[in-house]
Amino acid sequence: MLNRSTVLANVIVMAALGLAACDGGKPAEPAGQGEDPAVAHALAGPLMADPDLASRNNALAAIAGGGPEVVELPLFESGPEAIAAAKSEAEKRVGGTIAMVPLPSEGSNPVLSDAVTAAQRAAAVKGPGSNCGAKASFAMAWSLRLPQAFAIYPRGHLVEAAGSDSDGCRLRVVRFVTPVEPGDVINFYYTSASAAHFDARHQQSDGVQILTGSKGVAVYAVQARKREDGLTEADIVVNGA
Repeated sequence: MLNRSTVLANVIVMAALGLAACDGGKPAEPAGQGEDPAVAHALAGPLMADPDLASRNNALAAIAGGGPEVVELPLFESGPEAIAAAKSEAEKRVGGTIAMVPLPSEGSNPVLSDAVTAAQRAAAVKGPGSNCGAKASFAMAWSLRLPQAFAIYPRGHLVEAAGSDSDGCRLRVVRFVTPVEPGDVINFYYTSASAAHFDARHQQSDGVQILTGSKGVAVYAVQARKREDGLTEADIVVNGA
């Protein structure tokens, strides 16, 4: 007489054999084969983020945007601890001490004050190459190709990047935001540019601070200003470096 366990085992075996028969007796396909094309496309395709959820994850805040239009940034840390951490990393990057930039001269027409687009900012900073701003392409990767002396301020959040290496141009145009003060940004780039043997001229107008300079044929401009939301928006243009 069969006990209950034996009967249950036989039922399971018969069910399995029935399923195999319905499948024509074919052996199970290895994992990864016979996938639903729609599922495969969803897994292999590019990921998209819900903007309403992006602000909940700071890992998405490092790079935000990818074209000529200014994009909405996800939320990121901008409190006293974040500011202190950014300034500490900035000091380490320049060797421990950030020099104070000389007092600015008041200028009626700062280099980048009226330059809205990346092409306009590039055109405002004259360098080697012809019409480099018009040849610039937009891609966040250009921010990684900045000369070391002009790399984005530590913990800065990238908004826009463009550049060109064609027809004699070696152009980089980058915009980022940071919670540190505009003066901290300018002091950092003054120290970094001076260490790389660029000269520097400091200018200020209507609360906008500008640092410009050159080394040989290479020229640069850094602009920093306070936004209404309390963040500092900074532009970097480097050509020929």
